[in-house]
Amino acid sequence: MSEALERQYHSNQLMASHFPKRLTALIVSVFVALAAGTPYMYGVYSPQLIKHIGLTASDSATISLATNIGSGVGGLPGGLLIDHFGPQVSIFVGSLCILTGYFTMFKIYQHQYSNLFVICIAMALMGFGSITSYFATLKASQANFPKHKGVAGALPVSCFGFSATVFSIISASFFKDNTGGLLQFLAFFCGSVTLLGSFFVHVYVGDEEDERENNLLTPIEGNAAQQHSALEEEAALTSDIEPPPQSLTRSDSLNGSFSFWGIGTRTPRSSISLQDSEATEVARSLLEVEQANKQPKPRASPIETIKHRLVDKIYLVHYFIVSITAGVGQVYIYSVGFIVAAQYYYNKEHDVHPKYDLVARTLQIAVHDPDAASIQALQVSILSIASFLGRIFAGFVSDYIHKTWHIQRLWIVQATLIVLSLAQYITISNTASFHLTAVASTLTGACYGLIFGTYPAVIADSYGTKTFSTNWGLICTGPLLTLYALNKYFGWIYDSQTDGETGICYLGNECYKGAFELSFILCGIAFLVSAGLIYRQRNK
Repeated sequence: MSEALERQYHSNQLMASHFPKRLTALIVSVFVALAAGTPYMYGVYSPQLIKHIGLTASDSATISLATNIGSGVGGLPGGLLIDHFGPQVSIFVGSLCILTGYFTMFKIYQHQYSNLFVICIAMALMGFGSITSYFATLKASQANFPKHKGVAGALPVSCFGFSATVFSIISASFFKDNTGGLLQFLAFFCGSVTLLGSFFVHVYVGDEEDERENNLLTPIEGNAAQQHSALEEEAALTSDIEPPPQSLTRSDSLNGSFSFWGIGTRTPRSSISLQDSEATEVARSLLEVEQANKQPKPRASPIETIKHRLVDKIYLVHYFIVSITAGVGQVYIYSVGFIVAAQYYYNKEHDVHPKYDLVARTLQIAVHDPDAASIQALQVSILSIASFLGRIFAGFVSDYIHKTWHIQRLWIVQATLIVLSLAQYITISNTASFHLTAVASTLTGACYGLIFGTYPAVIADSYGTKTFSTNWGLICTGPLLTLYALNKYFGWIYDSQTDGETGICYLGNECYKGAFELSFILCGIAFLVSAGLIYRQRNK
């Protein structure tokens, strides 16, 4: 038994000695995630692109959908790639896809090539490269800092969300009337940053007892035989997670496992003061786990992991919650331009001067003739900044409540759904006030950031980081389904209220509020489902 404890001591020493490399990987991950978040800035250059190559607004919506397919549906194969080959290879592949996608768009713009299929392929490729690089940074960050998954994961997550604001500022400052130059810059700059990042973003794996002790420092009930049986059952249920090697080495993929005993029920090692009796119990448990892990376990393939998740009821509940919460946020993000346009023309039709509105009055100081496009740009910036703040806030808070108060991270999801419901209500009731729209944009962006800042740690806690990218990539396909359904409904309502002669909807919130009434109801359903999941995990 003393040998196992001694091995644990050496593991901790090795983990500490590799801290500079793990910290370097985390810092570089921030820049890679920042360069990978550019799909969200499509709206910055899309009007000029569409006009220059001779396409329509409907074609622009198709291009936007192709980008979302690359970054949404592409997240699943991207996750498989990361879990099989590791972050380094995945970021390298992602950098090539980003470079190829944006450079193709630059050439399309330069030569005014209007083939919609080729454009969609290029944008989907760029979206796939971006999401693959981003997921790789997220996995590496959480795997390298298993005791601080929320904080470590929040850094690349928040930078990914803040990317649209950063590159929008760059576009306005250096490429105001040069869309071709902007696309060329994105191709070479984003491609180069991600390519260089692939040399530094690795996973450093600790000795197996490091994580095992985290999972076992809880009150042990029953005799050794019962505990051993429970361990064997746990190993069978999580057969896709295999034990890590016995030494601390750099690995292209995480060969370790973060077994779990339920969400939010684990007591952190740092918060426990071991008495002699507790130490004896823990030592006995470590020995039993060591003996249990001597039994060979089959190595699962990513496809088997997906099969297991699709029949896992708890995983499907997580899938549903993320699908609704993130999907509702995306509907607002991609339709805010139409919302602003409806409010803008409602005010013009009813002779309501923008100066009576706080946000519009602020714009009038900065822009002498504020138009719909200026207000749309403001709303996009508000969404991006709020998303950034929500993502980074979620990481720190979820770690704090989980480790200090032993509260489930899902409580943040509950609070997020309440705030998101409020944003839906404001959008429904706001006839044409840009000030209230800014409030709704702030709340929606913050909620979108909160859900993506919290849920990766929830999934990592539940299913480990060995197959994290596959698990998270599968979950990220859910919001695309919600986005498609709600966007179709939004478009149907909007088109039905549009003036046939001018192609403009002058009715303010009547142009779209039915879609957000449905979103409000979906938020309520997701709230009840997540409450049920919290109750179940608490009892567990």
